Amino acid sequence: MTGPEPRPSHADPSDPRRSDPRQGRRIADRAIAVTVAVYLGYGVLGLLPLPADLRYLALIAAFYFLPGLMLRNDLERQRRYQIGPDRVIPPWSGIGARWALGIGAVVFPIFVVGFVLFYARICEGDLRVLAPVTWVEGLTPWAGGLEHYLSRLCRTYAADPWPVHWRLPADWLAYGGLGGVLAVAVELFAIALPEEVFHRGYLMSALEERWPPRRRILGAPLGLAAVVASLLFAVGHLVGMAEVARLATFFPALLFSWLWRRSGSLWAPALFHAASNLLMAVLIASTFPP
Repeated sequence: MTGPEPRPSHADPSDPRRSDPRQGRRIADRAIAVTVAVYLGYGVLGLLPLPADLRYLALIAAFYFLPGLMLRNDLERQRRYQIGPDRVIPPWSGIGARWALGIGAVVFPIFVVGFVLFYARICEGDLRVLAPVTWVEGLTPWAGGLEHYLSRLCRTYAADPWPVHWRLPADWLAYGGLGGVLAVAVELFAIALPEEVFHRGYLMSALEERWPPRRRILGAPLGLAAVVASLLFAVGHLVGMAEVARLATFFPALLFSWLWRRSGSLWAPALFHAASNLLMAVLIASTFPP
């Protein structure tokens, strides 16, 4: 007979016994340096005549393996961060899965309504809601990129703001429907999970060594470390695609951070992250049919 699923022991990152301040600063500074190096390296690879898939594979490998390499002699932090050189996939947690499901049930309906109303307004030519973003973008070499993207996207927009027929992305229907299985596997194991292992499991946890959270937000200990890790996560998205709007990933990253600390499992933000990307793909396919 098995007992209830144990809650991970690292759930409270504010535990003062974790490290002395100087050691905490070293751990956090090294994590920031590693993060910057990963994204700079990814950018440099983009300048080389390499296939895009090979370049992205290198990024995935860095996300999965570098955290364990940085902590190869620190078994206690490997356990708390849920990373390690002998295990790149975090231990499965039913608690994490339930948290992802519960938050998805609350957030996704609100997101769908917001998505539909947003593009109904945008595709009618009303870009006032984007004024702050386009103003910032106008100060960069990528001025006009967002408006061009939205103009191209809205060419196939149906007049009815609510999708009459839900459509799956075309590549999901390939191989007799097995394309959908492949899409789920790619989203989870090649996008969401490696990003969560690196940015929440390693980076955010390391930053909490320097800036332990001083308060709880809806039951989760969060503080400056979550904000800085989410900001670096958002800025990193500019390396793959230099569009100012991609900085908006800062906000879901805060939710991923909350899920990490509230559930005590990296599977919670990873599953929610993957489900969010998959939902977005369905919304795009349904709202902007080919």
